Amino acid sequence: MIPDEIRKTWGAFKFYSVLLALLAGAVYFAFMYGNDHFDVQKAQISTLEHTIENLNAENQRLTKQLNILGVELEVQRLAVRKSQNLLEKGLSNEARLKEEIQFYQRVMAPELEQDGFLIEAFDIKKSLSDRAYWFELVLMQQDKIKNVVKGTVEINVIGSEDGKPRQYKLSELLTEESPSLSFSFKYFQTIQGEMILPKNFSPEKVQVKSTIFQFNRKRGELEKTFDWNAEVLQTSTE
Repeated sequence: MIPDEIRKTWGAFKFYSVLLALLAGAVYFAFMYGNDHFDVQKAQISTLEHTIENLNAENQRLTKQLNILGVELEVQRLAVRKSQNLLEKGLSNEARLKEEIQFYQRVMAPELEQDGFLIEAFDIKKSLSDRAYWFELVLMQQDKIKNVVKGTVEINVIGSEDGKPRQYKLSELLTEESPSLSFSFKYFQTIQGEMILPKNFSPEKVQVKSTIFQFNRKRGELEKTFDWNAEVLQTSTE
C-alpha cells in the first residue's frame, strides 16, 4: 500500500510528523470554518431578534391605536343613539303638545273651529281579559257662549260574525262596572267603560249617535263613525 511505502521511505517519525501536521491543519481549518459559520448564524439570529422586536413594537402600537379607535367609535355610537333618542322623544312630546293645544283651543277658543257640539274621539285599548276592551268617548261643545248640554249617546259596534254582517249595541256589550251612556257638561266630557265582544265577532267600525238637549229642548242629533283599531280609532265618516 502507498502509506506503507511512504512510511518505509520517509521513516516512521517523519511520516507521523507529516500526518500530525496534516491533521492539525484540517482541525484548524475546520475550526475556522465553524467559527465563521457561527458568526454568520449569530448575526442572522441578531437580525431576526431585532426584526421581532420591531414587529412586536409595531404590533403594540397598532393594537393601542385600534383600541383608541374602538373607544372613539363606541363614544360616537352612543352619542348618535342618545341624539336619536332625544330626537324621538322631542318629536313625541311635540306631537303630544300639539294634540293638547288643539284640544284646549277647541275648548277655550271655539272661534278657531266650527261652532256646535262635537263627538271628538272614540279611543279603545285591549284589556287583559279575553275579548275585552276599554273605551273612552270624548264629547265637546264649541259654542262661544257655552251652556250646559245634556243628552244620550247610542254606540253600535259594526263588523262581521261567521262571515255575515253583524252589529251590536254597546249597551249589550258593557260590563257591570261601565257607566251609563248619557252626558251633561258645559265644556267637554268623557265617557269610559269596558266592553266584551262576542265570540266569532270581528269588529270593523264604531258608530256613535248622540241626541243633544239644551234648556230642556232638543238641540239636534249628531252621528260619527270611527274605523276599528286595537289601539286607536281613526275617523271614517261623519
